[in-house]
Amino acid sequence: MAPQRGETTLVNRSIASTEEKEWRPVLLRVPNGYKRVREVWIPALIHRWTLTTLGLLVLFLCLQFLIPARLVIGGLGAVGRPSVAVGIMLAFLWVLSAVRAHRLPAGTQPIRWVIGLYVGLQLLGNVIGFDRLPSAAEASSADRWLIFTAAIAGVALVTADGLSTRLELDRVLLTVVALASVMSIIGVLQFAGIVDITQYIKIPGLHANADLIGISARGDGGFPRVASTANHFIEFGVVLALVLPIALHYALFSPPGRTRVWRWLGVSLVALGIPLSISRSAILTVVVTMGLMAIVWPWRQRYNALVIGVMATAVFHLVNRGVLGTIRSLFTNAENDTSVTDRIARTDYVIDLWSLRPWLGRGAGMVTPEEYILLDNQVYMTLLAGGVVGVAGLVLFFLVPYLMGRSIRLRGKDQETRHLGQALAVSMPAALMASATFDSFSFATFVGVVCIIIGAIGALWRLDGTSPTNEIQLAAPGDRFVATPLAANFRERIGAAWAASRPRNYGRGKFDKKTPNASDGDASGPSTINTDVTPQTLATRRGRRRT
Repeated sequence: MAPQRGETTLVNRSIASTEEKEWRPVLLRVPNGYKRVREVWIPALIHRWTLTTLGLLVLFLCLQFLIPARLVIGGLGAVGRPSVAVGIMLAFLWVLSAVRAHRLPAGTQPIRWVIGLYVGLQLLGNVIGFDRLPSAAEASSADRWLIFTAAIAGVALVTADGLSTRLELDRVLLTVVALASVMSIIGVLQFAGIVDITQYIKIPGLHANADLIGISARGDGGFPRVASTANHFIEFGVVLALVLPIALHYALFSPPGRTRVWRWLGVSLVALGIPLSISRSAILTVVVTMGLMAIVWPWRQRYNALVIGVMATAVFHLVNRGVLGTIRSLFTNAENDTSVTDRIARTDYVIDLWSLRPWLGRGAGMVTPEEYILLDNQVYMTLLAGGVVGVAGLVLFFLVPYLMGRSIRLRGKDQETRHLGQALAVSMPAALMASATFDSFSFATFVGVVCIIIGAIGALWRLDGTSPTNEIQLAAPGDRFVATPLAANFRERIGAAWAASRPRNYGRGKFDKKTPNASDGDASGPSTINTDVTPQTLATRRGRRRT
């Protein structure tokens, strides 16, 4: 039965008052008509099914991890992945929210400036590239690059500005861990020769723009090298290595019971898939992330992590004999590895081509293997495409989020927040290092995970109220996983050390005179000499004298 006019007015007022109390801004505002239908008539098919920012981010992650990277929408090439389409929609929603008043969180959000600078440099590079009259292939590549740039910008910005609570942020990051675990399971099944699930994934409307990478062999033993749903073996290992600190964080801070078991299982699965890629880049990424995580841990936690790591390595060696030896030979026999020598040999080519356009490069997205050579190094590609300015923008793209995460680690309100800030921050230098070992921005899963982490840093920064002016937090007596920062109470500790090192008669002056005793005709008391005068005491006495 339809509501009467008076009832409709009350419903409208109720909805208006609810909107005033809602967290603002909202990236996906539900129309008032839909709210009236849902709250008054409550149809069963649409009740409780409202599209949210969290839902769109989860959808993006599912499409990114679960669909093989080479299945794309026809006619769009490499940027035709369904996850890229969702990223474009997220960018549109963020811009729509930005142009409307009070639709984005108030206050400073450095992630917006980082993404804005990066997008601006890509647009500038596009103009520069077309100004030199590129070939048709270069122009087409540049257009695809702009589409991809808009998608990754949308993902990072919506994650930073669209998550309204800490619970939503945790759900997004736990979804990343869960999907990375699933991707690792697919890789384990490939490695064991049980089944290659990627060969059986067929989705209407999607077709393979290239042959699926499948399973390769590496080393003298011909050990299988797997990529799961990623576009390459290196991408598979590096993505899992970037997710590992996040998985470890939620396992360490999980409540006892079944939840803790599932989260530690996720850590095990993510860690298990990394060596199956048999990739130097993946191993180096693990070393960087875990090394930076160990910086914030107390010594007891470092010992625990070391013991667990050694035991896990031993078990893996017993189960998969020869794999670790193959990985070790990637480093010890690097001078005879063609993948290393070829990259070194390309340096002269890169320097010669860069010298022709050193500052702004040849155009964003226009340096392709088809037109030039396979560089297999994102830093080199950025140097040729964007010049020195482009490389500076790439470094800032990783550096600023890292500094923000470190600021959260130093100034977070509680131990869990500080540890999460560090777990997110360590992915940035690791990702930059990995970008110097392969052309990372040519792989959508890698870039998607990086942008989710960058957005998560921005969201945590905003939700925790972090600011460089906040006081550095000390470790509480019960904190087990985060030690007191070295920079905490720096001035006080230096002052105390200086005071402790001074001679005991240092500073004796007019305020430290012998007090007359009774023998001098004064009944004020015995003679005392103050030999331990502190700067605080002197300041207090000066204040009293002025008064």
